[in-house]
Amino acid sequence: SSSVRDAVELEKKGVPTVTFVQDGFAVAARAQAKMLGMPELPFVVVRYLNAKNQPWLTDEERHKMMEEHWGEIIGGLTKPPPQPAR
Repeated sequence: SSSVRDAVELEKKGVPTVTFVQDGFAVAARAQAKMLGMPELPFVVVRYLNAKNQPWLTDEERHKMMEEHWGEIIGGLTKPPPQPAR
């Protein structure tokens, strides 16, 4: 996805990132990060959102999701950046 590609490019420039990935795409996102040379790219895996039944999260749902993943978000933004694979 372009989110993973963008995150890799930003991390290579020293800009910390955390990419949110829906659980159904986590394996593909990790494979793409590895293919792009950054297998340890920080991800936060969130539950699958069925766009047909729930196209948008409410403010309350977004806040809850952030609270649930706060530690992962802060950790991904504050730990030393992942080193590109050689």
